[in-house]
Amino acid sequence: MRPTLFFDFLNPEAPPIAINIRDDNNGPPRFRDLMRQWPIKKVLTARDINYSQVVMPRDQVEDFILPKLLPDEQDSLNRGEQFPITVRDLDTMTEYQLRLWENGSSYVLTSGWSSSFVRRRALQVGEEVGLSWDERLRMLRFTVLNRPPVPRQE
Repeated sequence: MRPTLFFDFLNPEAPPIAINIRDDNNGPPRFRDLMRQWPIKKVLTARDINYSQVVMPRDQVEDFILPKLLPDEQDSLNRGEQFPITVRDLDTMTEYQLRLWENGSSYVLTSGWSSSFVRRRALQVGEEVGLSWDERLRMLRFTVLNRPPVPRQE
């Protein structure tokens, strides 16, 4: 941990207070999820990285995405069709057209996952991503929530 200094500007003679809030390996603190804006959190597996699709837990998709879709969009998924969906990467502010479909006990995002996200963002096994449905823009929001720290080279 690295100390962060806080100064009392009302009392200029007071010494600064050092508080350990930063981890040297992870950079500055991140406040991405203070309001629980990422109801779907996924730790990437080898399957998500090596194949052209990301598998999302059925219960999370049914709780946080499906109720917000229009009735005809829900019907399309219920018929087993692949539903076209816009995914916005909030870290890079880029948008991609993927497809969402039901695959038995899970839902799958495919048709561009590997090229749009895995290769471009250099995603790796063990990283955590967040997904949430933006009702106003009618699209899925995406972000990388947590990357394992890079080992220091000395």
